[in-house]
Amino acid sequence: MKYIALFEEEQGGFGVSFPDFPGCSTFGEDLDEAVDQAHEALTLYIELFLEEGNSLPEATSKKELLALPENKGNKVLNIIIEGDGSDFEEFEVVMHHHLLKRVEKYCKEYGVSPADFFAVAARKAINDDVFAE
Repeated sequence: MKYIALFEEEQGGFGVSFPDFPGCSTFGEDLDEAVDQAHEALTLYIELFLEEGNSLPEATSKKELLALPENKGNKVLNIIIEGDGSDFEEFEVVMHHHLLKRVEKYCKEYGVSPADFFAVAARKAINDDVFAE
């Protein structure tokens, strides 16, 4: 499935909305994070949308969206998802139990899931290019 996401630069990052799904929105501190968040938000939103018995709307075209005066200067990107439950993948991570306990403690303290913690850590590592020589 392919739907259009509208990225509006805001203070502190980018707001993301989906014209075809007015109730679906998200935010990212930079464009890369906003795109990551857009994929996740749209996947979860459509899953619930379909579970509620709704039919998917026809996708608005980029051209149509960019023609609207209120969208001048905003970024518009295609967000492609499977929508069949396969958008999220499980994988095994092996680490020392001491570090894992620290991660779990941190997650509990801030009320976030370990999956969200690792997603944020992965984006930060990529953005900071931590393994570059």
